[in-house]
Amino acid sequence: MKPAGHAPEPAPTMAPDDMPARRWPLALWLIPLLYLLFVTGEFLAMTHLTLNLTQRGHSAFAVGVVASSLWMGLFSASWLAHHALARFGHARVMVWAGIASTLAMAAMVIDDSQAAWAASAFVLGLAGGFVWVGGESWLAEDAPADRRGFFVGLFETSVGLGFVGGPALLPLAHAVGVAPLHVAVLLMALGGAGAALLLREQAPTAGRAGDALQAAEENAAARAATAPLAMVVVVSGLLESGSLAMLPPISMQLGFDVTTAALLGAVIGGGSALLQVPAGALADRIGLRRTMLGAWWIVTLATALLAATASQPGPLLWAVGFLLGGVGGSVYTLVVIELGHRHKGRTLVRAMALLVTAYTAGTTVGPVLGGALFDAAGLRGLAIALLVCCGAGLLIAGRTLRR
Repeated sequence: MKPAGHAPEPAPTMAPDDMPARRWPLALWLIPLLYLLFVTGEFLAMTHLTLNLTQRGHSAFAVGVVASSLWMGLFSASWLAHHALARFGHARVMVWAGIASTLAMAAMVIDDSQAAWAASAFVLGLAGGFVWVGGESWLAEDAPADRRGFFVGLFETSVGLGFVGGPALLPLAHAVGVAPLHVAVLLMALGGAGAALLLREQAPTAGRAGDALQAAEENAAARAATAPLAMVVVVSGLLESGSLAMLPPISMQLGFDVTTAALLGAVIGGGSALLQVPAGALADRIGLRRTMLGAWWIVTLATALLAATASQPGPLLWAVGFLLGGVGGSVYTLVVIELGHRHKGRTLVRAMALLVTAYTAGTTVGPVLGGALFDAAGLRGLAIALLVCCGAGLLIAGRTLRR
């Protein structure tokens, strides 16, 4: 026994080297990997479709309709995802989305008509949108506050890598004699099978049925807080999808071959993959508003140069594509992280769904509008339209992020 009045001995402390390593839920690592497979398969297929239709003599507008079908599916999913997640749960929705996307991709192999490809692209986008909203909201909900930026950035980086990997796989598939759509079907099947592993993970709650008043209040709060940021995201989505979907087929009409056009698509995706982490780090150092305004100024100057040299763009076309892909991805990433810091719980999930709706609204319009502008006014007309969009993004970001 210790003598009376003796102070209790302090509990033994663990040395830093003896402390157990911090463990993260499997879902935080698995979801970015699964979405990488989904996006790579999607953009391998869509790059193949747009270039194939261009080779077959379809107009840029017709090609844009097929490209926009994917984004129309994503837009529709952004409206439906919350209800599906609340009723069936994140994991089940993502598994069924994987199955649906695999079947849609297989349908593209069976029927290669423009109408069938547009319909399959819509289903592919719908399924991909459920994976997008489900995975992104899961990460934003489960990631620790001190590492939320890292895991959200990891998810968005997987999107950028998919933008690169999809077009880059196209010339590789041609080189080894494999049908590109067969590779895309395999990627989708792997993504769907991997999603089944999430059934064992503890997913966040997307909402409770019957709690109508609380749900309405949360929806109102999410809309009020997200609306100003959503305006910025609409413009960034329009720029990113318009450049990613239309610059490769447009480059073929300017004299590029199929392989070079596919590599241009990979360069555009490279902007999405490579600029997001530096943008996030820069925002931590100098602030979100300055980082966004700097990005918009850079891409505005780039599109102005493209408009001035539209008759012979040369290497500038590659640089502008890289920046257009990068600014869309980095702006979206910055806004997602900002929402993750502002909101918690179900309000965060609803805010994320609204953000995806805004982003896909821009991405749905981008390819069709870009194709129609190129048909009507050539590369210079398209570049001027992109310049106007960049100016709008700069103005909206400056006013929205004033505080």
